[in-house]
Amino acid sequence: MPALERAAVESAIGRALLDQWDPLHVREQPGTHEEYTRYASDLYSLLARGASDVQIARHLNRIARDDLGQPDLPAMDLSAVIKTLRALEKSF
Repeated sequence: MPALERAAVESAIGRALLDQWDPLHVREQPGTHEEYTRYASDLYSLLARGASDVQIARHLNRIARDDLGQPDLPAMDLSAVIKTLRALEKSF
């Protein structure tokens, strides 16, 4: 299976963040949502460097806390989004 282009993988990462993470709860609102797209590149790089699940979870929690102002999210179950990110990792 050919590797996906980085742009395609980053787009899929952004979609996974919206579908399975969504700390701002925008998924249910009408319109296009690009709120998490800017984090896809960093997550791609983490995956490409072989980051552990714990490192990815810490990164997502830092984004939620520091960038999105959602300090209560560290208790959120990140297993679904991490599983999706791992599947995407296999595509590049």
